[in-house]
Amino acid sequence: MWLKLDIDGIIFQLQVRSYQPSTTENWDSEWCRIGLSLASRNWLNYMIENDEVLLSCEVQVLTESLEKLLNDELNEISEIECIEPDFKFILHPKKDLRNDPRYVYVREGHEIEDISMEWVVSFWNGGLTNNYLSIEFDRDDIEYLSNYLNMVMGNIDKKSETITDMINKGLIYG
Repeated sequence: MWLKLDIDGIIFQLQVRSYQPSTTENWDSEWCRIGLSLASRNWLNYMIENDEVLLSCEVQVLTESLEKLLNDELNEISEIECIEPDFKFILHPKKDLRNDPRYVYVREGHEIEDISMEWVVSFWNGGLTNNYLSIEFDRDDIEYLSNYLNMVMGNIDKKSETITDMINKGLIYG
């Protein structure tokens, strides 16, 4: 099954296959098969097809970290770097803008900036390049990604109300 999100005009599609719970002995050879598509009008058309770019343990760490982010259990920005350099995840907890020296004035009711996550996708051209795209997920996108990964891991049943609702919205398909 695929996850499909519209992230501010970038159509983000992700498929995680072959996930198995990670073991201590063989964690570094327990790969998931990843499909990723990033598309936006005629300026972006990037695809990873059925490639081993995330380990099962990395899917687990990402999922656990997203849950902590969603539950306001992170107090500082945290980065998740993967064994393969295709992806990096930067999790941003809620932030009180009144404590940020970049702002002289913060309007009442707008003091707290909500959580977000950057999914950094590094580009290849016969080898890893210095080029990348950073896609910013807001709270809703993070919740959808978390639900999808929890479904992949077997923590949420595919027939649950949460997943059925996402299927009906066209966020999960296939």
